[in-house]
Amino acid sequence: MSDRQPITIGPISAAPGSRATGLVPVDLGEAVVQLPVVIVHGSLPGARVSVTAGIHGAEYVSIAALREVALALDPARVRGCLVAVLTASPLAFAARTIYVNPLDGLNLNRQFPGDSSGAPTQRLAHWLTTAVITGSDVFVDMHCGDMNEALVSFTGIEDTGDAAVDARSRELAEAYGLRYLLIGPSPGTTTTAAASLGIPAVLGEVGGQGRWPAEDVALHAAGFRRLLRAAGLIDEAPDEPSFTTEVLPTEAWMRATTSGYWHPGVSVGDRVTAGTVVGEVQDAFGAVLERPQAPMDGVVIFLVSSLAMNAGDPLLALAG
Repeated sequence: MSDRQPITIGPISAAPGSRATGLVPVDLGEAVVQLPVVIVHGSLPGARVSVTAGIHGAEYVSIAALREVALALDPARVRGCLVAVLTASPLAFAARTIYVNPLDGLNLNRQFPGDSSGAPTQRLAHWLTTAVITGSDVFVDMHCGDMNEALVSFTGIEDTGDAAVDARSRELAEAYGLRYLLIGPSPGTTTTAAASLGIPAVLGEVGGQGRWPAEDVALHAAGFRRLLRAAGLIDEAPDEPSFTTEVLPTEAWMRATTSGYWHPGVSVGDRVTAGTVVGEVQDAFGAVLERPQAPMDGVVIFLVSSLAMNAGDPLLALAG
């Protein structure tokens, strides 16, 4: 639970009943990056919720939705504290890169809990783990499909083996109210780092393809507000969705084995059976190089939507 002392992240500090915003410098060895941070310290005691968006720099719906919520909260009506990193990988955001930090080509969400003396991305993961995730009562990581990905909206939680932590994570994910809930390990990610610290954590995914249409931003923001209500920070949030979230406990990623031109044969949200051909990778002249088949029955959770495909790149993910 948050105390009545100021909450401080780097040079930014917020006393109870106040909001603080600013850029926090983080030394990555090769460069110093400036992370935009908002602290909303409520007038009443309560839980500390920490949240990141933009772990992948071109995931715009998540960034837009977190900015909308964090900058609108009234500290006088908040119990506890919100610590929000609005764009967690600012160099990737500026460079419009998919998946990776342009400094070292590493995927930030595969480097947690990080290394204070490692490569730049590993140092950034270490700072986020120690300065933002550690000490939280709840952690949220807001994502969407990257610039080359379409996806169906879902939340994700870890299966940690700690019954109390897992139950709280599921409760918060269900409050978020997206179409599907995925449960399973995600090594190297923010939520795994939180789980290792005994912190309930939720991944939220809405939208993608380098766009941030108002309806996607509104869906993500509404889900996050519902989670804040479930965490006890606020009293008012949008109504619960009309559907019941479907739990999908098994996940499989499909990757290309050849480079070429990707022609998907399925769409996000489609249900496929094991053995279904999900598309083709062709050469420049239309010859088929591979016809990947679904390894399991499941729902297409995300799908790479770019024509260009490289060997080893994701094609899509199934969950069921």
